[in-house]
Amino acid sequence: MKFSLTMPFIKNLSIDQRPVGIDSQGQIIYEANPAEAPYIVYDSAQEAPVGFGVKVAGKKTFILRRKVDGKSMLAKVGDVADFMVGGKSPLPRAREVAAGLAIVMKETGKNPVVEQRMRRVNDITLGQAFDFYKRHLATRAVKPASDSTLKAHDVDVRKFAGYGWLRKKVCELSIDEISEKFVEEVKTHPSAKERAFRHAITCVNWYIQKEKLAARSEQRDPRLTSNPFEVLVLDRMFRTPAQLELLRQENQVRNPLRPSTTLGPFLEVAWGKRRYNDNETAVDFLILQLLLGCRKSEHGATQWGEQLTPEQRLKTSHVMLDCPEYGAYIFFYQTKNGLNHRLPLGPIAVELLRRRQALCAEAFVAGESTSLTRKFVFPARSKFCKTGHYSDSTYILNVIREDAEIPKLTNHDLRRSFGTMMVTLDVPENIYARFFNHKRPIVTDLYTKPEWRLLREWIERIEKNIISTAPNIYNSLSPAGWPVLAAPEPFVSKRIVRLGRPPKMRNEVQATMVA
Repeated sequence: MKFSLTMPFIKNLSIDQRPVGIDSQGQIIYEANPAEAPYIVYDSAQEAPVGFGVKVAGKKTFILRRKVDGKSMLAKVGDVADFMVGGKSPLPRAREVAAGLAIVMKETGKNPVVEQRMRRVNDITLGQAFDFYKRHLATRAVKPASDSTLKAHDVDVRKFAGYGWLRKKVCELSIDEISEKFVEEVKTHPSAKERAFRHAITCVNWYIQKEKLAARSEQRDPRLTSNPFEVLVLDRMFRTPAQLELLRQENQVRNPLRPSTTLGPFLEVAWGKRRYNDNETAVDFLILQLLLGCRKSEHGATQWGEQLTPEQRLKTSHVMLDCPEYGAYIFFYQTKNGLNHRLPLGPIAVELLRRRQALCAEAFVAGESTSLTRKFVFPARSKFCKTGHYSDSTYILNVIREDAEIPKLTNHDLRRSFGTMMVTLDVPENIYARFFNHKRPIVTDLYTKPEWRLLREWIERIEKNIISTAPNIYNSLSPAGWPVLAAPEPFVSKRIVRLGRPPKMRNEVQATMVA
């Protein structure tokens, strides 16, 4: 049916009857519509775009039907009632909107209303963005994420789950809402909350780039083009590196051992603790970390290289005390930056590791270790440990710290202590980067002979300067021919009465007595 539409005519239309023609006097003829079947009346007015009309059903709706490239498309222009609110001339405005839709249909060959509806349906939620990025982290070919990285990702996601944002579509999150929540949350645990919001920025930006590529391939518009979390960067709401460094200094977060003050007392106390309560493994673990400047997660799982095949050594962190090619060395497989890292061992570290080798062999012969723990340089104290190797030295570190009267000290401070000694000795920048395994454009664990010789010279010099601050341990581990240092009385350790499971902090121990 086609009539020249007017608003009075449209208002008179109803679902129970429909127009079927015009009589000789120009009056519209209606007939009953008992089934109340929806119908469309098209606009024959000259100013109306082709295919424009009104659909009468439960409510009246302006529509546009067009045929483009042989495909018929029906688009909703809008409810008649909506066009009648807030202004005059509803019919001309509806025709204008319909004309705009007609242009889009002709240019794209697509129904813009359907496309918009599909975009709304397919708009990604924040939870989906997190899930997609986690899958990318775990499956990417270059440096797949470690278990600890994936756990950190999950921790951040739980924060946003607490806000009720995971089911929200990213495009529906307002920048004001994000800013207000950020300001509220960083009042408590600012570092953790900043990390979570930065991670959200990374996840959403990754999805946006992925979506751009997919949209270009499918010849469509991207479903998401902007990241509302970027408002935190735009408004400079994250703390700057300078602010963080100042805060660390004020809170005394980084506390490396100082060669002139705390390094010697720490080593003397640690060496004294080694002789009591089966602390050899824990103390050796800490001393080797200090001598190598490595992370605790890197050397904890090292194995004896002599027990591995050449193929196994390529993909296993291990120690070799007699190697024709490199001499004594330690090899870390896939460190934090994804690269392998090989370091020469100085004579002090070699002597310490030879004693460890003897201890491990004696424990295995005595039945105190299993075939699982026997292969590790630092075997687990418990036979029921799933990994088989020692890993958590927090308790013994705090005990040593207290007895040495050092206010603050963490495992990572031992790595920083190695760095402090390098700065004290003016170690060249390229050697500094090699020892700390800092990522550079071209890094490999293969060395030329001059490079390796230079690394060995520096590691021996650094090691000697570290150990010489504690004469008792120096005299015990130094090779024959090294001068003996005047040493103080060895530190006398205290036997700690452990009440059940060892606590994390020594302050929780209820009683102590002199050994």
